[in-house]
Amino acid sequence: MMRHVVHPGPAVEPRATALPVQAHPVEVVLRAGLPIGQAVAQALDGFDGGFLDLRDVGMDPLAYVIPGPAQNGHAAWYSETHMMGAGATILRGCVHMGWREGARFTHTHGIWTDASGRRHMGHILPDQAEVARDCTVRGWGLSGGCLEARPDPETAFTLFRPEPHPRRTGGTPAHLVTLRPNQDIGAALVGLGLTGRVMGLGSLIGTRMQDGTALESYATEIFLTDGHISPMGAQLDAASIGLDGRMIEGRLAEGVNAVLVTAELLVLTK
Repeated sequence: MMRHVVHPGPAVEPRATALPVQAHPVEVVLRAGLPIGQAVAQALDGFDGGFLDLRDVGMDPLAYVIPGPAQNGHAAWYSETHMMGAGATILRGCVHMGWREGARFTHTHGIWTDASGRRHMGHILPDQAEVARDCTVRGWGLSGGCLEARPDPETAFTLFRPEPHPRRTGGTPAHLVTLRPNQDIGAALVGLGLTGRVMGLGSLIGTRMQDGTALESYATEIFLTDGHISPMGAQLDAASIGLDGRMIEGRLAEGVNAVLVTAELLVLTK
């Protein structure tokens, strides 16, 4: 049975937004000594927005949060800030780059290890986490549209939403997708009628995998480790963390993984 949360504002339509964009494959360097948000913005300079796959990225320090209980009138919030020093390494993660109040802004989820090798997961704070060494990463620069952070009356958060920009030549057809709360992430994607590879991050009301593994926390954060959608169905592999810091990975079960606040996704359209 799919769970449901009550947000402070009325439900806003549409519940799913898909904006056609052009995705240009990139291989870029995140420069040492820069906050990760600035490093991503610099690496994707010249594009409206972008999405990067983060692997083996050294950090010092690495500041992050995990899901936290409801407060300040929101249905969910964040934990206190966790801080790691030298030896932290992002094993796998992803970052969306868009805009907020006229400046470049990033949203990053991932899994990392501390100096002892212990694994952690969460939401990286873009101005308090610094790249420790030059790291080459791959991803997609976007033209024709990007994610713009706007106040959201339903959730009372400021959230990324796709907005059009002028197109440039070249690139691969793609769609920037955002999903609103209280709908199954896979079903909502299938309902868009798109076919292709899907990447991104978001939050769910608990997380349930096909193999029965689950996080019962009403607030969990995820990022997709692999994903494919078509009008016939969705296969979404994800990592997830709950309120207590417990992590799971696997293929999301169908029909039971409701979006908590948002999902921000890039679909490379076939």
